[in-house]
Amino acid sequence: MIARIAVAAVALLALSACSSSVDGSAASDPAVAPPAQAALPDLSKAVTAKLSGPGSAKFTVDSTTELLAAKSVTSVTGAFRRDDQGLWMTATLTVKSPDASTMSFVLTPTAVYVRLPADQKLPPDKPWVRATDGGSDAFSQQFAPLFASLKQSTLTPFAVPLDASSTSVTGSDVQPVGVVPARHYVLKTDLTAMAKTLPDGPLKDTTLLEAKLGAMVDELWVGNGNLPLRSESKLDVPATTGTLTVSRTYSAWGQPVDVPVPPDSQLSPPPAGS
Repeated sequence: MIARIAVAAVALLALSACSSSVDGSAASDPAVAPPAQAALPDLSKAVTAKLSGPGSAKFTVDSTTELLAAKSVTSVTGAFRRDDQGLWMTATLTVKSPDASTMSFVLTPTAVYVRLPADQKLPPDKPWVRATDGGSDAFSQQFAPLFASLKQSTLTPFAVPLDASSTSVTGSDVQPVGVVPARHYVLKTDLTAMAKTLPDGPLKDTTLLEAKLGAMVDELWVGNGNLPLRSESKLDVPATTGTLTVSRTYSAWGQPVDVPVPPDSQLSPPPAGS
């Protein structure tokens, strides 16, 4: 169970928090005007270009799932950088509902380190468990979907490119993010059409599952230079009058991010039953 939660949480981070090669200092200046409205192909090209190179940022991802009587609320905060080796990230996942718990993560291009909740009772001096890409142990194999997603994930706030064949702009206005001037877009996505553009793997499987549940509406806020500042995805599920909502914010673009990797001396074997 712990490993499955960790896979879902870190996969969410990997797909929603990618890096930019643009210094975000200009975008945080309230005196800088927000960008003019862009056509979808131009917006997609600009945002993807910002997110495809070396860089770093801080992020928060808040997720709420309400289906029938079940409600799940999580919040993830962290920072990441991308260099010539790949994606590096530190994050803390707080599960607020149904049961409160906290886990920490360190993601490197080849491994993920998980600091499990206190109820796992790991030794205080060995609080971390490591899963490796391609590892033969059971713990690493449970993280295989994460590594697969990292290898195929595309670099936009919505995990997949904004494509006119599956997404349309239904609204646009000037709407600041805090004190930062920003252009706000409302986007409607046909998830079934989107899934057809994705390679086989966990991302496509998740998109197909969501397509069966309901319709997806996305919102995107971009600052000067179309730098992503905030996004929100909402999936309504008519069959259960439920909703799935993921909100993401990005800040401190281009500022240095240190990702300390736990040393082997602090690693424990995976707990039994994980």
